[in-house]
Amino acid sequence: MRLADHRPRAGRARLVILGACLAVFCSAFEVLTPLVNFGIFNLTTTKLAAVIFFITVIAWGSGNLRSFFSRRSLDLAVVLFIASNLLSVAVAADKAGALKFALRMIYAAMIYFGVSRLPRRFRSHLIIGGTITAGLLIVAFLGLMENYFTAVIRSWILNYFQQEAASFSAFYNTRIASTLPYPTSLSMYLELALPVALVFGVWLAERSPSSWRRRAWLGAIVAVVAAVMAAQLLTFTRTAMVVAPLSLLLGSMLAAFFHYGRRVWIMLAVSAGVFLVVLGGSILFSNKMGVRLDLKQQPYKYGATYTLTQFPAKLGLEGRFSAGINIRNTGTFTWGKPGSDNQVNLIYRWLTYPDGKQVSTSFIRTYLPRSVPPGKSVDIKADFDTPALPGKYILHFDLEHVHAAWFSAAGVPELKVPVEFSGSTGVQFVTSEPISKYNVPEPGVVATPRSALWRAAIDIWRNHPVLGIGPDQFRQNYAGYIHVTPDDRIRTHNIFLEALVNTGLIGLLAMIYLLGAAAWVLLRLIRNRQADRSYRLFAIAIMIGLLAYAGHGLLDYFLWQTGISFLFFALLGLAAWMDKA
Repeated sequence: MRLADHRPRAGRARLVILGACLAVFCSAFEVLTPLVNFGIFNLTTTKLAAVIFFITVIAWGSGNLRSFFSRRSLDLAVVLFIASNLLSVAVAADKAGALKFALRMIYAAMIYFGVSRLPRRFRSHLIIGGTITAGLLIVAFLGLMENYFTAVIRSWILNYFQQEAASFSAFYNTRIASTLPYPTSLSMYLELALPVALVFGVWLAERSPSSWRRRAWLGAIVAVVAAVMAAQLLTFTRTAMVVAPLSLLLGSMLAAFFHYGRRVWIMLAVSAGVFLVVLGGSILFSNKMGVRLDLKQQPYKYGATYTLTQFPAKLGLEGRFSAGINIRNTGTFTWGKPGSDNQVNLIYRWLTYPDGKQVSTSFIRTYLPRSVPPGKSVDIKADFDTPALPGKYILHFDLEHVHAAWFSAAGVPELKVPVEFSGSTGVQFVTSEPISKYNVPEPGVVATPRSALWRAAIDIWRNHPVLGIGPDQFRQNYAGYIHVTPDDRIRTHNIFLEALVNTGLIGLLAMIYLLGAAAWVLLRLIRNRQADRSYRLFAIAIMIGLLAYAGHGLLDYFLWQTGISFLFFALLGLAAWMDKA
């Protein structure tokens, strides 16, 4: 009878571990389009995986109520963090948006509660660590492929995950994001996951029966670290270039101080050194990194001159016509044909004259008939549709670098043809001012300085000191305080100010308590030389991730992204799980 009772429990234990692995693994693979929608609530791949995990946890907990409801060391800190978000919903102007964000935090907290109560008999921390390692390797590999095979990887795989192509230096250089929505999100994911993968590899090496196998494992770890660090650098996230090696060095110092053995602290120090070597090499041999760090000047990658060789004598409204254009490549890269990594197309748009308002017409791309190296030119027959209403317009022809930018956004003047429609007939006309005045680039997001965002956050908080203005509400309110064009993607770029302005002083104290309590639990595990060796290894890995999160969080904010919040709270759950053992 006892055996019969034990088998269902063992089955549920395995099921809850599989659910945890699914939730943690999917944290790096959240698709943009929700799979299920319920009004303001939706389920993406990540949230759906979390729901499956919650169901398995409930099934497991129903047969282990005493273990399930026993308190863990970080429970109070997590509950206070969630409570501060829920309290602030009451004061939010946009209660639906604030509640949606608070529910996202509840999802993340449930990941914590599930992981912190995983079965102990299966050494769950090692299974979760292996899952994080597998996810990290896939994400890093896709990120490296994104850099070298941009068009193919984006169109086949990454368009399901990324919000848009990110770049710096006026669209000259593309930053990778892999399966995360933005480069900064990828950067934080790598900072959280790499230490776990590193110590998981060290644990595997220490269990190897022979010295040559141990050396092989350690060599493989160094190779993986180098690949992940290369992906980290290709995000071109400057804060991570300081925080990532520094957190590893601090971890190395902790390992040395608390007698982890030479293999561990040297491996952590070597990992930081590998990062610095790769960074130094990229500065010396890659112009991109030098430009990103303001150490080098940007060459003009994009350059083009246009010559209108043929244009219809008369045009009609709402018709399709063709123009002959000769285009010379005056930039530094070869323009590619459709399907190539550097595919370049000719596009057009109509703007009203003289106020420059864009007119809605069909969008037609004209593809290059062949590749165009720097210094060479190509003749193109470009089709375009005309507007529906009479008036004066300027027809703009421009080039687009697929998955990167319009040339005009990088400062390349467009080909502009003024056309006046009187009645149903259109002909070219001469403007009263130089045509160059009407070079209107594609609207882009003008970066708002962090100092201005921080000033706005403090000003808003002063008016709402206790509960703030509601979860995730800063991005909807900051523009009026610093008189800039609003962009709902902008946040404070600081985890502490984000907590302060959105959830007030109560929320800030809850955030500080959460991070402080986690650090104390981890330090207790790190210094406990009687604890299981694998516990101590994973404790120092999570501590490194926590240091990276707090350090990087001084200049960025990450919990808005579901995958990052899930991974962060899963690591806190592992810390509480090991502390209970």
